[in-house]
Amino acid sequence: MRVIAVYGSSKTGKTTTVVEIVKELRLRGYSVATIKDVHLNDFAFDAVGKDTWRHWKAGAEVVGLRAPNESTLMIKRPVMLDELITHIQCDYLVLEGFRGAALPKVLCATDEKRVEEELHDPVFCISGVVSAHLTVYKGIPVINALLNVAELVDLVERKSLKL
Repeated sequence: MRVIAVYGSSKTGKTTTVVEIVKELRLRGYSVATIKDVHLNDFAFDAVGKDTWRHWKAGAEVVGLRAPNESTLMIKRPVMLDELITHIQCDYLVLEGFRGAALPKVLCATDEKRVEEELHDPVFCISGVVSAHLTVYKGIPVINALLNVAELVDLVERKSLKL
């Protein structure tokens, strides 16, 4: 499995970039998984009063949900990225967020000032809103995922980390 992370502040084009990368990787015949890092303290997958919520209230530590069109396992504790990855089998794993992970990254930003503030190693590409008016920043390619996703995924294939 090969992995990259796409990170940046809110409203910078992270999700759009991830979606375009996933679509292009699939077109190239790869299996792809994603994990999104959510920073909302009150975020919940479950709804109060639903059956799975009642399972939590009874003390279950893991609750599975299987339906005809999708399935999920919910773990009622924070899980480290390394542990999540052990449950995934695919050719490419694309992470949204995880700015602190020691992985090859695509930085999404709105402008050059934000690029400068958020640029950390190991960024191999910059994308997002800033790519509408910038093509390179300090030697790092800036690629618009909506217009040049093939070029971006060529980089992903070369720069992603093999786990």
